[in-house]
Amino acid sequence: MSEPRRVMVDIETLGLERGAAIVSIGAVRFNTNGINGSFGRSVSLSSCQDAGLTIDAETIEWWFSQDDAPREQIAGGVELVDALSAFTAWYGDVDEIWANSPSFDCELLEAAYEAVGLEEPWDFWEERDVRTIASLSVAPDIEQEGTEHDAVDDARHQAHVVGKALREVDATQEVEE
Repeated sequence: MSEPRRVMVDIETLGLERGAAIVSIGAVRFNTNGINGSFGRSVSLSSCQDAGLTIDAETIEWWFSQDDAPREQIAGGVELVDALSAFTAWYGDVDEIWANSPSFDCELLEAAYEAVGLEEPWDFWEERDVRTIASLSVAPDIEQEGTEHDAVDDARHQAHVVGKALREVDATQEVEE
């Protein structure tokens, strides 16, 4: 049986509520053998505001307390509608969308899609939660490579954790059968 087609998504935002401005979108295709491609876009904050998305002052303060690399993400970027259209095109035909947690990443992305009049490329039943897998005893404790709070690097790290944990679960099931 072949593995489901999976995408891990991570976003960086300027707020924690539905309708918050999106700083960047990062995603990777993955399976239990590793990562098979990535997507990343920085998003223009003015285009987010033009679409009606909001910016939270406390979150701005938090971003300015970060190192240079993550902080640089909040400058520039492509129009929100272009970033979401490109993500949809890259996303393609996928069985599972993973996030840490879908109630944040997927929910805020859905609000952004709605704000620009587009439809997100997944259905709610395809959403999966990294935190559930990471809480299992088979989940590896892997140090993150790259920059923390960089959407692509975060998605890559989360995909490694989930992929390795699912590989362990699959191996355990094969032994029991």
